[in-house]
Amino acid sequence: MRSTQTRVARLAALAVPAALGLTLLTGAPGMARPAAAPGLDNAAQQAGVLGALAGVTQPATELVTLAAKAPDGKVSEADATRLRSAVAAAIDKLQAALPAAAPAAPVAAPGLPVTPPVGAPAGVPASRAQAAPADLVATAAANLRKSVDELAAPAAAAPPAVGTTAPVQAPAPAAAPAEQVVKDTVNLVAATVLGNTALPAPDLAGLPKLPALPGATG
Repeated sequence: MRSTQTRVARLAALAVPAALGLTLLTGAPGMARPAAAPGLDNAAQQAGVLGALAGVTQPATELVTLAAKAPDGKVSEADATRLRSAVAAAIDKLQAALPAAAPAAPVAAPGLPVTPPVGAPAGVPASRAQAAPADLVATAAANLRKSVDELAAPAAAAPPAVGTTAPVQAPAPAAAPAEQVVKDTVNLVAATVLGNTALPAPDLAGLPKLPALPGATG
């Protein structure tokens, strides 16, 4: 009995300091948590965009790599379903992480006045047609979805040979679908980075001055 009480006392002696330390680290109920470092909200948003962008490129490039290793250029059904879903979900996350775009300027018919859209920057001619960065990102994202679907689609069944019932082995698909996925991925990265609405402009010494997309700010 005495030994049991001794063990309980020792456990209590260890538990109390540990509980106190945890309270100091996490804060007792009702205690205010330390405020986040000032001025980092924008950096956190930019990091979120970069993370979402990386989430798009990873499954897209994995799909291309698997297709390149497959004898017929087609990935397995399981991998196709997994990667197609991963790309779609990552694109949705990227678009959600980007700031909302300002309304695009309307295009007027010749001779008719144009009313500038609400929120349009001062001094910008309302008649100038331009694609907002978010519109270009949306276009690039739609193109990538389409090319990923084409690359992940199962191989088409070959028609039977003339005069026989045995199907002819389908030729290996051209590299065009895989190359299109790579191109569309690059286009999405470029549209996101050059938009300058969510990410800072590159300033590495030696880089040429990169163009800004129409309507981009920042």
